[in-house]
Amino acid sequence: ISKGFAFILVTSSLLFILIFRSSRRMSETNRRLRESESLLRFTAYSVENMTDAVYWAGCDGRFLECNAAACRMLGYSREELLGLSVTDVDPLYAEEDMDAHLAELREKGSRKCARYHTARDGTAIPVEVSTSYIVYDGREYFCSIVRDISDRVAAEKEAAFFRALIEYTREPVYVLDIEDGKMFYVNPAACSHYGIDLETMKTMRIPDWDPTFDMGRLPGIREQLKLGNLLRFETTHRVASGELIPVEVTSSYLKFGGREYSAGNFHDIRERKAMEAALRESEKNLLEAQRIAKVGNWTRDLSGNLLYASAECRRIFGREAGVGSGTFESFLELVHPDDRDGIRAAFEGIVRTGQPFTVDFGIIRPDGTERIVRARAEKTPGEPGVPEKIIGTVQDITEQRQAEADRIELERQMLTMQKLESLGVLAGGIAHDFNNLLTGIVGNLSMMRMGLPADHPLHDRIGRCEKAVQQATGLTCQLLTFSRGGEPVKKVLDVGRVIRDSVSLSLHGSNVAVETKISDDLWPIEADEGQLGQVFNNLLINADQSMPQGGVVRVEACNQHLSANRVPSLAPGRYVLVSVIDQGTGIPPENLDRIFDPYFTTKKSGTGLGLTALHSIVRKHGGQVLVTSRLGVGSVFRVYLPACGQGTAAEGGAERAGASPFPTGECFVIVMDDEEIIRDMAREMLSLLGCRAAVCSCGEEAIELYRDAWERGERPDAVIMDLTVPGKMGGLEASAALRDLDPEALLIVSSGYSNDPVLSDFRKYGFFECLAKPFRLEDLGAVLKRAQEMRPRSR
Repeated sequence: ISKGFAFILVTSSLLFILIFRSSRRMSETNRRLRESESLLRFTAYSVENMTDAVYWAGCDGRFLECNAAACRMLGYSREELLGLSVTDVDPLYAEEDMDAHLAELREKGSRKCARYHTARDGTAIPVEVSTSYIVYDGREYFCSIVRDISDRVAAEKEAAFFRALIEYTREPVYVLDIEDGKMFYVNPAACSHYGIDLETMKTMRIPDWDPTFDMGRLPGIREQLKLGNLLRFETTHRVASGELIPVEVTSSYLKFGGREYSAGNFHDIRERKAMEAALRESEKNLLEAQRIAKVGNWTRDLSGNLLYASAECRRIFGREAGVGSGTFESFLELVHPDDRDGIRAAFEGIVRTGQPFTVDFGIIRPDGTERIVRARAEKTPGEPGVPEKIIGTVQDITEQRQAEADRIELERQMLTMQKLESLGVLAGGIAHDFNNLLTGIVGNLSMMRMGLPADHPLHDRIGRCEKAVQQATGLTCQLLTFSRGGEPVKKVLDVGRVIRDSVSLSLHGSNVAVETKISDDLWPIEADEGQLGQVFNNLLINADQSMPQGGVVRVEACNQHLSANRVPSLAPGRYVLVSVIDQGTGIPPENLDRIFDPYFTTKKSGTGLGLTALHSIVRKHGGQVLVTSRLGVGSVFRVYLPACGQGTAAEGGAERAGASPFPTGECFVIVMDDEEIIRDMAREMLSLLGCRAAVCSCGEEAIELYRDAWERGERPDAVIMDLTVPGKMGGLEASAALRDLDPEALLIVSSGYSNDPVLSDFRKYGFFECLAKPFRLEDLGAVLKRAQEMRPRSR
C-alpha cells in the first residue's frame, strides 16, 4: 500500500507539475498574443495617423489599403481612393513602365523618386515617394510612403531664383569667411570684374585684392557684423591687371554650417569718383566764376526763417570764408539803415504775392566798409513735405556803380572838352585878329615913342599904353593856353618883372593884401612870358579864392641851387624858386594828390582846369610845382623854373640896354601879311631901321618877290612871313618853296596865333627866327639883329 501510495503521490505530483507548466505556457502565450495584438493595433494606429500618406498596392498597381493622410492629401474618401490605381493619381506614370519598376524593386527591395500626384480637384502636388517590395503569404505587394514636398519645392525654387539672381547679376557678390579672411564664394560677375577665376578667388585672402587692408582689423569687423550692423566703406581693390580701382564695399553678417561669414557686394565706383571729381571741379569753377563776377547765391527757408549763403555771398557781405547760414534778422543788420525798410518790404511782398524782385541797396560790412549790392529773388513752391523757400542771387555792383558814375563824369568832361575845343577854335580866331590889331597899335606906339625926346611929356604916357597893350596880349595868350594848351614860345626874361605884373593884374580890387619879397639878383630864365604870367595869375587867384574873408598873400622869389634828388624829377642845377603862400582854409590831405588832375575841383563854380593848366605849363618849361598845406592854416605853392645864362636878369637887362637893338647896315626885307595895317606898319618900321622893304599879302606873292630879287642879283636879307593867310598860301608852305629856291634864305616866322607850335620850335620848320604878334619896333629890330648875328651874309 505504501508503495502504491507513493507511486500515486509521485505520479500525481508529476502530473501537477506538467499541468502547472502547461498552464504557465498557455498564460505566456496568451500574454504574448495580447501584446502582439496591442502592438498591431498601435502600428495600425500609427500608420493611420501618420502625416505622410501610406499606400498598399498589388502588382497590378491598384490600391489595396491607404491611411487617412493619403485621403487628406488627394481629397478622396477611403472608399474612392481604394477604387483607384497608381496611374490614376500619377498621370505621368505609364503602365508599360510597371514591369521594369517591379523588377527593380525585386532586385533592390526599395525605390525612392520624386513625382507629381494629382488631387481630386486637379491640383498637381509635388511628392517624394519611397516604395518597398513586400512578399506576404506567397503574394507580392508594394508599400509606398508619400510625402508632400510642396514647401521644399517652393523653397528650392526660391533658392534657385535667388541663386540665379546672384549668379547673373552684374554686381560682384561675395561671401567671405571672417574667421580666416579667405573668400568662400564669389559670383561670376566678381570673377569677370576682377579677371580672376572662381577657384583662384577661393584661395585668396583679403590683402590679396585689397592691399590697404590690415588683417588686424578683422576681429573688430567681425564683432561689428555680429551686432547686426551693416558695414559700408570705400577702399581700393587690385584686379588681375594690377590696376587699383576704387570700390564701395557693403557687408553683413552670415552664419552657416557652424562658421561665420561676411556677405555683401563690391561696387565699382570709378564712374562715381569721376563724377564727384567733375562735380568738385564744377563747384570750384562755379565758386571761381561767382568770385570773378562778384555774384553769390542764397536761399531763405520760410519755415525756419533761415538764410543760407554761398561762399561768394558771404565774402560780399564781409563774413568769414565758406558757406553758412544765418537768420533773416542777422542779414538785415548788415543792410544800410537807409535801405532796411525797403528790403524788408521787398521780402514781405514776395512772400505775399510770389512776384520776383530786383533791388539795389547798400550794406555795411563788419569792418565798416560800405558796398552797393543788387539782389534778385524768386519764390519756389514747396513740394509735399518740403517748405516754401526764396532763392536768389546777390551781386556786388560797387565798381559798376562807380564805373557808371565815372562814365557820366567822363561824358560831362567830354562835353566840357568839346565846348573848350569850340572855345579854342573861337579863341584862336579872336586871338589872331586881336593880336593883329594890337600889333598895329603897339607898333605905332613904339614908333611914336621913338620919335619923341626922352623928356617929352607924352613919352611916359606912350609907355603906359604899351604896357596896357602888353597885358592885353597876355590875356589872349592865357585864353589860348587855357583852351588848347600849346608849346611855349620862349625868350630870356626877368621873372621878377612878370611876377610884379601878375600881382597888379590878378589881385586888383581884391580884399586880400599882398606882400612881395623878390630878390634883386634873380637869375634870368627862358620862358614864354604869356604862359608864365598865366601860371602866376592862376596861383594868385587860387590864393585869393581860398581866403573869402580876406588875408595876406606872400609872394617870394629867390635863386636855388638844387643838388641831386633835392626835388623829384628835377636835375641838379640852378633854378629860380617862386613861392605863393596864403592864409586860406588849406587843402584836405586826401585831395593833395588830385589837385592837378583835370576837372578836379572843390568849388561849385570851378572848372578844375586852372591848376591843371599851370602844372602843364611849368612842366613844359622844365620846372616843377610842389604843394604843402595844413587845414585851417593855409597852403604853399612852390614853383621851380630852370635858370639860363650865368649872370642875373638885371645884368642881362643892363647889357641889352647898353647894346643897340637894331641891325647894322642897309638890308632888304620882304614882309608877307594878310593885314594891310601890319604891312604898312612894317614898311614904316623897316624904314626907320634903315632897311628897304617889299610887302605882300600871301605866300605866292612872297615867292614871286623873292624870285624877282634873286634873278636881279639882289638876294633878300630876310623874309618875314605870317603863318596863316585865309584862303591862300601861308608862311609855312611858302617857306618850303623859298628853301627850294634858295637853301640859304633867312626866313622869320610871325603869327597872331601866339601858341602855334611853329613859333615854339621854329627852327624845326626851317625858320631862323620868330616874331610873335603884337610886336614893337624894338622887337622887330632885335629879331633882325639876332638873325644877322646868327647867320652873317656875304653880299
